Order: sequence, then structure tokens, then C-alpha cells
Amino acid sequence: MVDQTQPEIAHVQSKNKAINHDKQNTIKLNKVRDIYKDSNGLDNISEHLMNQFRQIMSEGRQWINHNYYIKYG
Repeated sequence: MVDQTQPEIAHVQSKNKAINHDKQNTIKLNKVRDIYKDSNGLDNISEHLMNQFRQIMSEGRQWINHNYYIKYG
């Protein structure tokens, strides 16, 4: 008898990982949007909030660069 649970487990884990990734991206997007709106387009922003903004934006850029490299090598 062939063990069919391993592919099913991998599929469920992959699906859960994608859902979690989307949730995390939504949280980050909302945080960046709030910082941008509250600081009047980054014109009136504290150093702490600017560091948070830059951190979140650089994480997104690293993810895009990483996936671009995987796809196009």
C-alpha cells in the first residue's frame, strides 16, 4: 500500500505557509500605510517611525529580489 499522507501533509503545510505569508504582508502593508498617512506623506515623521518604515520597506525589497533571482537566476 502506498503512503498517500506525505503529499497531502506537504500540500496542507504549503497552503498554511501561503496563508500566513499573506497575513504577515497585510499587517506590514497596513503598518506602512498608517505611518505614511499619519506623517503627512513622510514630511512630519519621527526618527523611530522612519526606521520602522524603512525596515518594512527593505524587507519587501529583499523578498522581491530573492524571488526574482529564483525565477530568472
